[in-house]
Order: sequence, then structure tokens, then C-alpha cells
Amino acid sequence: MRSSTMILLGSVALVAALAISDRVGGPRGVLIEPAVAATPVAPPPPPAFRTVTSSSCSANGCPTTCEADEALISAICIGSTGAKFSDNLVVENGQITASCGPSSTAIVVSCARK
Repeated sequence: MRSSTMILLGSVALVAALAISDRVGGPRGVLIEPAVAATPVAPPPPPAFRTVTSSSCSANGCPTTCEADEALISAICIGSTGAKFSDNLVVENGQITASCGPSSTAIVVSCARK
């Protein structure tokens, strides 16, 4: 069948259904339910791991540390010729600070929640 014939038949069927609905006392229109107030949802917990990047290595060695409730997992110094784990780790008051040498361009530190 052609699409114009299909549209005509669909229209006739709709009019017939509405006419029958009126005769048997069926509902007219669409009922809209009242809105229900949304239940507050707790915010998601912070991620277990996060990455901190610093690019001030040529100026100060990129000293980078994690937050007090986190542990430093790894520190990678990135230079123009490659990357290596930081060998400059300092512990002060239970916090580890990692830094790189002046030939590095950036440091990438991974932190994990304690």
C-alpha cells in the first residue's frame, strides 16, 4: 500500500475508536498524575584513586604530595626523553612528598584513599 493510503486508514481507525469510546462512556483525554517530590540522594563517595599532575619541575622540582586522608602510591617524573619513578621522596609528619630533578618537565602522582 502507498503511504497516503496507510495514513487515511490510520485516521479512519482513530476516529472510529474515539466514537466507540464516547458511546461506552470511556475516559476522554489523558490523565496527568501529580508530581511527586524527589527524594534527596546522598552524593557519591569520592573516588578511591586520583591523579595529581604538576609541571613546574624545571623551576622547583615539582614537589607534590597527596591529601592527609590519602597515601602516595606512585610518583613518575616525565622528561623529554622518557619517564622514571621519582627517587626523591621526603617524609614529613607522616606525609610523603615526591619531587623530580630539573631535567623533568612534569610529575604524575597517584594517590589512594586510606
